[in-house]
Amino acid sequence: MIKRLFAIFLTIVLVFPQTGKLKVGFDIDDTVLYSEPMFIYYVENHGRPIDYEWINVNDKNYSIPISPTIDLIHYFKSNGHDVYFITARPGTNGQHVAEFLSDILGYKVEKNVDLFFMPKEKIDGHKFTTKHRKMNEIGLDLFYGDSDTDIIAALKAGVHPVRVVRSNLSLEKYSSNYFGNTQKGDVKKAPFDSNDLNTFYSKSVGIFGESIYPIIWTGPGEE
Repeated sequence: MIKRLFAIFLTIVLVFPQTGKLKVGFDIDDTVLYSEPMFIYYVENHGRPIDYEWINVNDKNYSIPISPTIDLIHYFKSNGHDVYFITARPGTNGQHVAEFLSDILGYKVEKNVDLFFMPKEKIDGHKFTTKHRKMNEIGLDLFYGDSDTDIIAALKAGVHPVRVVRSNLSLEKYSSNYFGNTQKGDVKKAPFDSNDLNTFYSKSVGIFGESIYPIIWTGPGEE
């Protein structure tokens, strides 16, 4: 009898393990924040390598909220779903990022609660994402990000990936991590050009099979 009740319990847990509540994750740079002006300012005035202690403090001075993503976050929150932020930035002074996100979103965001810093790790000369580890830990259902590594992290974690389309200004600066390097399109590592990119956009499906978020955000001065 006890074994039968336990079997019924397991069946219920396995077949109906969750409610319809979603856990939704977002990348930060070029997904929630247009932070390129901050990085450009730092490099022009301080050179490289980039000091992320400074970067994390100065979002409030240079970074611009990406309005379609902000609206999407409000949509999920207003409908009772859980929202998390996962960035590849190092976490030093990360509480300042949390404070800035809290200000622009209108609710409290906390480091190591719903904001996580997951820097890349280097293996055999290549940098690889570690975001999938946090996605697994949280149990995300969806992850929105702009870069190839965001999509790869979601796939590694078994999470549905959604590509957020960058502004043209960001795409010019960071094309090397967007369907390969769309500014080249002539080598095995970068076979896609800007025309291929537009084809992906028109189909709303990317190279990794990810969905593409249909709202294309125009950066400052692009109107």
